[in-house]
Amino acid sequence: MIEQAVILAAGRGVRLGPLTEDRPKAMLPVLGKPIVARVMDRIRDAGIKRFVVVVGEHEGAIAAYLNSSWHPEVEIKFVLQTEATGTADAIAAAERCLDGPFLLSSCDNLTPPGFTSALIERFGEWDGDMVIGLVRAPADEIRHSAAVTIDGDRVIGITEKPDEPQDGFAGILVYACGLRVLDYLKRVPVSLRGEREASQAVQMLIEDGGKVGYCIADWRLHMTTDLDLLHINRQLLREGVDAHILSEIPMSVEIVPPVRVDPGVSVGQGARLGPGVYLETGSVVGQNAVVEDSVILSGGIVRAGEQIRGQIISARHRASG
Repeated sequence: MIEQAVILAAGRGVRLGPLTEDRPKAMLPVLGKPIVARVMDRIRDAGIKRFVVVVGEHEGAIAAYLNSSWHPEVEIKFVLQTEATGTADAIAAAERCLDGPFLLSSCDNLTPPGFTSALIERFGEWDGDMVIGLVRAPADEIRHSAAVTIDGDRVIGITEKPDEPQDGFAGILVYACGLRVLDYLKRVPVSLRGEREASQAVQMLIEDGGKVGYCIADWRLHMTTDLDLLHINRQLLREGVDAHILSEIPMSVEIVPPVRVDPGVSVGQGARLGPGVYLETGSVVGQNAVVEDSVILSGGIVRAGEQIRGQIISARHRASG
């Protein structure tokens, strides 16, 4: 029975460029909540009420938010990963807080509703050491993830960021783990990127005769580029999660659901919002502007009469996709 979860939230997300200049990746907003909270919501919905969150030394905002603004009945412990030396070291930092099997997730892996419950259920049925999440993926996606080889109901190999992958299965950093995998963390070699990856610990476990199963997700969204933030917000809007209007909007504004407008947003007369729009606190949409399938972050401005489609806009940055 899994009663704990470890959340890896120590990365700044430097590949996201200007989006993470003033906040860590885990705090990027998804319909009014940081993405780390959205990931933890999925896990809480699966029945887990105890969390260990691994943060970096500059990610105090994560602890502040979760302690003050998330679910008060949930137990959260924070551990510090002082250097970004990979996921294996991050899990090792959390080891002292673990007292049994645990769910492992990165802070920015969004999977379908119910997938976490299915993964935990599979682990409960599996007479083995762990069960890992998989998704069917093309070679280009696998190249930036982990290639996983299966045989029947077992995982027989996992390779982090392979050079020449083929279409197949990509690993998702959402694992249901027994404690045996912890024995391999310190033995993981440093990669050419200077990191020690959790997937290598899984591979070593397999090579030592460990029994690793899998659970396949229909899809996963992962925050690796700025436009991934747009795709994740769109997905939750489609699910009907927190699609609320929380600012005063002029009567002349046309709203085409689903739309989420945070408190403290300014929208001008005659604007049209939606479908698929999220406006973060501190954003501005001018008169007669049109915004569709887009995210406008704090400080982002859509000028009067401008038409925005498929974009993410912040105070420093615009991206289209």
